[in-house]
Amino acid sequence: MKRLILVRHAKTEPMSDAGSDYSRKLKKRGHKDAAIVSQHLQQKGYTPDAIISSPATRALQTAEIFAETYDIDSSEIREAPFLYDGETTIGFLAGIASEAQAGEETLMVVGHNPDMAMLSMRLTNKEFFNFPTCAVTVINFSVNEWSDMQARSGRAEYFIYPKKLKEK
Repeated sequence: MKRLILVRHAKTEPMSDAGSDYSRKLKKRGHKDAAIVSQHLQQKGYTPDAIISSPATRALQTAEIFAETYDIDSSEIREAPFLYDGETTIGFLAGIASEAQAGEETLMVVGHNPDMAMLSMRLTNKEFFNFPTCAVTVINFSVNEWSDMQARSGRAEYFIYPKKLKEK
């Protein structure tokens, strides 16, 4: 079995403050939300073997917060440009499979919307129209190789976002 943990980056500053979309940084709330969600996932037992992130600043900052929670050195975060550029479902799956290394069963992928929401829907056939910042979908695949993942073959096991955790 393979498990994907899809993460939308946390809350960011407006583009007007950053100068470019690529350079946008997390807001204070984004840092807090990423810490809350990552700690919650760790408590639930969802632990990645590796973290793959869009190279955009806000995604990398989110990935670094998750890495810290899981005691993964931030230098081990794999930057994958296809996560920023957008891809078809087949392109995303191929990109993820190419980033995976032998022995890794659970990969965390940190990216952007609408891609993370659409990928969650296309991989599971479930509706994720409300996919706020720092939302996470955990998807299981009954395959032995990452390259065997296909659209609509995943099972959504868990879905969480910061506001849901703050309501508890």
